[in-house]
Amino acid sequence: MESLEYYLAARYKRLLAYLIDILPIVLILFFLCYNFFGLDEVWNNYLHKRGDLLSRIEFLQYRNRIRDFSFLVWIIYAFILEASAQQGTLGKRIMHIKVINASGNRLSFKQSAIRNFCKILSYIPLSLGFLWLVFDRNRQGWHDKIGGTFVVDADFVVDDNVDDNVEAGSDEILDSAV
Repeated sequence: MESLEYYLAARYKRLLAYLIDILPIVLILFFLCYNFFGLDEVWNNYLHKRGDLLSRIEFLQYRNRIRDFSFLVWIIYAFILEASAQQGTLGKRIMHIKVINASGNRLSFKQSAIRNFCKILSYIPLSLGFLWLVFDRNRQGWHDKIGGTFVVDADFVVDDNVDDNVEAGSDEILDSAV
């Protein structure tokens, strides 16, 4: 029997899954803003008036709005799909990883909401909450710790011996046989 630690998703898989998810969102929002909300003019001013500080500020404000709105769209998208039967976004499915709760089961909508809306807390201080998983033994970001969730390989299956009363975010689950 292997411990959950054996099944924790590789950090690079989590990063690639994020990129697979976020890039289409950013590109779609950029396309919409460029074609329908005046970004084309802002972009043109930015490229042709390099010395104009106001053009640069306006472009950076637009860029930040697209970045922030893309992040919010991604949170809502992840909230819905991580609570679904697929247990993950399209990026996670492509990378063969999924999200589970501390009992090893699929997330409820409440657990998914907590995990995904806590991504805002992971994001705000220079994305330190996301970088945390690089150094964490359980490969959990702040949003995973708060939500009591783990990202594991898709072939992880819960063993009946796993205790359903494991506290969220505790290390005890790593000692459970799966």
